[in-house]
Amino acid sequence: MKKMSIMALLVSSCAFSGQALADDFTITKEKQPSRMLVLSSAGGLSSELFSVLHMDLRDIPYKSKTGTITGISYVSASFSDSATETAELCFFRAYTSTPLMCSEITPNFSGMVTTFNGQEFKSGITASIVHRVEATGSFHFAEPNRSESITFHYTTD
Repeated sequence: MKKMSIMALLVSSCAFSGQALADDFTITKEKQPSRMLVLSSAGGLSSELFSVLHMDLRDIPYKSKTGTITGISYVSASFSDSATETAELCFFRAYTSTPLMCSEITPNFSGMVTTFNGQEFKSGITASIVHRVEATGSFHFAEPNRSESITFHYTTD
């Protein structure tokens, strides 16, 4: 009986100490989108990349610089004169140039995407907000109405 109590105490203390080691962190990146060139027959495209750099993690303890994504919050802009505008949030693994996956978002909106949950968080990962405008028959520049931001939410392993 005494062995059983000691074993139960040991197992429960290990379980609690394991839970105490996981911490939640956020890294926010903000940019002002460039104006979009809209061609008369091809439309327009604007893309902003938000990369996590080593210097973004300088205030985070060494063992907490990597983890698992638990969500990505965003604030997206909208472009003037763009009734046909669409937007998506894309996720890139560390140091790659091809998106792993994308999720449709609403232009000029803020929200959180959970599509990328479970992906690895570490220096070098990137998210992008991509805006597309269909051809309008006229060549012009479309201006963004505000800056955009991405917040990576992650928990340590």
